[in-house]
Amino acid sequence: MTILALCFLGGYLYLSRLYVPPENPESHAGVGQSIEYLNLQPLTGDARAVTRADLEGRVVLLNIWGTWCPPCRTELPHLAALRGRFAGQEDFQLLAVSYPASQDREDVDSLRTETSQLLNHLNLDLPTYYDPNYSLLYNLEETIDFRGFPTTLLLDRRGVIRAVWVGYRPGVETEMEWHISRLLGETPSADSDSSVPE
Repeated sequence: MTILALCFLGGYLYLSRLYVPPENPESHAGVGQSIEYLNLQPLTGDARAVTRADLEGRVVLLNIWGTWCPPCRTELPHLAALRGRFAGQEDFQLLAVSYPASQDREDVDSLRTETSQLLNHLNLDLPTYYDPNYSLLYNLEETIDFRGFPTTLLLDRRGVIRAVWVGYRPGVETEMEWHISRLLGETPSADSDSSVPE
């Protein structure tokens, strides 16, 4: 009986160390920073090349993901649904940027094939992009202390990062939707200090 209790206690302590409460997306170190350089190229769907200048005046949800990443694959249908919810908003754009498992080589054809296969498997109509030479990824490593996949950033109309979500957890898309709606309701020069409703 004592051994069973010790095993249970040990398991509980181990699992409790693994659980890290979700970070407030507005308190991430990257909030308030700007992405200075952006040059995304179309990968799948009706995606068109996007530069930093193309995003001026738009609220942007920028998702960094990979087909090889299980949490990314779980999150992707929720992001596609968010894109659908805001489809009528001309001043909103979702940028889903797909990365290969290994950044030591750039094989766009393989990345396109893998990404298309996953989107078809999930039955998603979602334009995706790739990051030539990993310029955005390197910029994020320096700017926001990028830690891994998936990472989603919400940019305001001036290109300033207003929220960052690292990883995926069920329900995070509801937070994203709330933050997007809030930014879309702001005038381009307004700064809001309201918080997520309880």
